[in-house]
Amino acid sequence: MKKEKVIEKLEKHCSEKLYVRLTRKKGGFEGISTGFILDKSSDFILLQETDEFRVLGYQIIPIKTIKHVRFNKNDKTIHRILKEEGLISEVKAKYKVDLTDWNTILNDIKATELTIISECEHPKQNFFCIGHLKRINKKSISIKNFNAQGILDKKNTKHNFDDITKLSFDDRYANVFSKYLRE
Repeated sequence: MKKEKVIEKLEKHCSEKLYVRLTRKKGGFEGISTGFILDKSSDFILLQETDEFRVLGYQIIPIKTIKHVRFNKNDKTIHRILKEEGLISEVKAKYKVDLTDWNTILNDIKATELTIISECEHPKQNFFCIGHLKRINKKSISIKNFNAQGILDKKNTKHNFDDITKLSFDDRYANVFSKYLRE
């Protein structure tokens, strides 16, 4: 899908609060995100994720990684079911996030003090970092990462903005897991 068409569809889905299925690509990576676009800038979208008829947390996705925007009969059915289940009322931005650039985005998210998940889904890098945002640099972030046993790393992990394909926050997995961290 051409970039102009992607932008046009993102704007339509954002303004009309329609369920959306996004195909995201970067290098050899291709992934799918589903949900509702709550806000957009020229470079980023704020998506409230959905999965299995549940409204979940938030994702910041760089528009340059979005290659296709879909709203076909299947997606219209999911939208209808979410509406009939009364779940559309859960779709809303609980936090104000300035989508101008990574610095404004991350300053707003840091102010929430929520655990974040920063990902680079490119197969050669395949970077997943979960933890508290410690520092926002000019071109990167530092996160106090924790592993799958909830053990905090001794040093912060650096993640360059250019490598981030998706940044999640107020996600159930991260919120629950972060209550059980240890040194």
